[in-house]
Amino acid sequence: MIDVSDGLAADLGRLADASGVGFRLDRLPVAGGATEREALGGGEDYVLVVAVADLDSLAEAFAARALGEPLPLGWCVADPAERTWHGRTISGGWEHAFGS
Repeated sequence: MIDVSDGLAADLGRLADASGVGFRLDRLPVAGGATEREALGGGEDYVLVVAVADLDSLAEAFAARALGEPLPLGWCVADPAERTWHGRTISGGWEHAFGS
């Protein structure tokens, strides 16, 4: 699980790196008035992305706590180099600058 404060593509990439997997997105939440690029790369969203093996159990846990229903976005895949949305490679997001 990771918060999406640096953009979905960047933070999902970090989660995939830590897990040694890739991902294939088939759904992309885009806020009204935003572009797909902004949805993938925009930051400060403060939502969580979580990878689970059992979506039904996660949905039950959310419901038991009166949380909104989790939104499935796609799948983890064995190839760590695969990071796609509808077959297109994605990357990007907020990059922090350190030092001077």
